[in-house]
Amino acid sequence: MNDTLREYCSYGNFIIPLLKVKKILKPIKIQWGNKSQYFLYYASPNSKNKTLVIYIHGGGWNSGSPSDFHFIGQKIALKDYDCIMLGYRKSPKYHYDDIIADIFKGFSEVKQYILTQKLDYSKIIVMGSSAGAHLGALLCYDLKQQQKYAIHASEFHGFISLGGPLCFDLPQTYVLNKLMKDLFSSKDLSVWKQGEPILKLASGQNTRMLIIQSKHDGVVGFQQAEKFYKKAITLGISAELCDVLEKQNTHSAYSAGIFLKEPEESSTLCKLFNWIAE
Repeated sequence: MNDTLREYCSYGNFIIPLLKVKKILKPIKIQWGNKSQYFLYYASPNSKNKTLVIYIHGGGWNSGSPSDFHFIGQKIALKDYDCIMLGYRKSPKYHYDDIIADIFKGFSEVKQYILTQKLDYSKIIVMGSSAGAHLGALLCYDLKQQQKYAIHASEFHGFISLGGPLCFDLPQTYVLNKLMKDLFSSKDLSVWKQGEPILKLASGQNTRMLIIQSKHDGVVGFQQAEKFYKKAITLGISAELCDVLEKQNTHSAYSAGIFLKEPEESSTLCKLFNWIAE
């Protein structure tokens, strides 16, 4: 069975574990724009550190919301890290310029919230799954957008990509091609390039990165992650590339599904939390 088919067949495996998730923590919802422009704040009940995780959900840029991925925000908070989950408008009604504006504006709103609530964080880690990893990479490394929204790269101490499309000029799966045509409202690769994370990497950037990618993803090719990682190393950016070695290694299984487990049940999840703690 090829990996793309394995990906489609894996969806049913998440239904029962998701239904079993107990909503232990109730987040605070901060609405700053239309119904998709909000963020959820999960305060850790046992937080002894000053690290904030900004999580951006996946869903092919066309579906999902922070509320849909409540199990991820709660998991992060129960592991002693405050977590803020960003929402954004979706394609195909909205396109790249709208969506990336929501991410940067949303982060600006997060900073204002932190200030008004007198929250104190010494580190901010940006983490994204799939399409959310693509958007998270731009938040951390797109200097032009950062300047536009008065955000400084030094505000981000780390970036974690879980199955993110980070490089566009390698062979794409049919599914990813379709999603990106909707995202950019174009079939033209030169148009896509404006939002390609690998082109935003530059020497002097200090946001370290952990790239988690499976060789059996079925949606996003491992070569994308590998090329992004190698460019980061060449530029002197601290980077680590982690292959997903566990049995459930298709796109959804590790980019989001691992948060339905405990670290002792998933070497990938264990690696992720250990990296945040370093």
